[in-house]
Amino acid sequence: MGEIEVTYFGHSMFLVQDEQNQLVTDPFDKSVGYPLPEVEAKVVLVSHDHFDHNNASLVKGACHIIRKTEPFIMGSLKIEGCRSYHDAFQGKKRGENIIFKWHMSGVTFAHLGDYGEKELTDKQLKFLSETDVLMVPVGGVYTIDCRKARELVEQINPSIAIPMHYKTSRCQININDAGDFVSSFENPVFHSEAVTISRAQLPEATEVWVLEPAR
Repeated sequence: MGEIEVTYFGHSMFLVQDEQNQLVTDPFDKSVGYPLPEVEAKVVLVSHDHFDHNNASLVKGACHIIRKTEPFIMGSLKIEGCRSYHDAFQGKKRGENIIFKWHMSGVTFAHLGDYGEKELTDKQLKFLSETDVLMVPVGGVYTIDCRKARELVEQINPSIAIPMHYKTSRCQININDAGDFVSSFENPVFHSEAVTISRAQLPEATEVWVLEPAR
């Protein structure tokens, strides 16, 4: 199995790529506050249709924009979705949200989008049960907060948990920072905006990796 590079652009936007595939999650628009990156990918995942997650036109070369839960397979890349809600009131405040899961070079990734429910349903937990790398919102206000994010990480038990959707000096959205989430784990690992992951090097016990948003 080959290596996978993960680049974090801020908010909920990542570029995940191996030798064959390039995938972008939840691209934001300029009002979020982060620089709009020059990025190219074959697949774009959009967890829900809000301005800070649905700017798919930003991504050059995108052949496939995935906005539904139906399975999608392209060569060695397999993507699945699971319905969820953007709030704790069955979507009555902010609508629906898709949890995406994909398999790339032997590693299973999951991106929770703007997950806002009080707790994982049995279906959602089963869907996420074999996740290796979990991208989890922690900023509260519009999603789960740091405490709930910690609980979800403990339930899902990934090898790596990467916080997202939190306040930084550049983020213009009124959410909280990631401090309480990060400090609730022993020995969090701090990285620059890009990291390399492979099946053989996944940690045995869950590690929190904090990625610096790319400038």
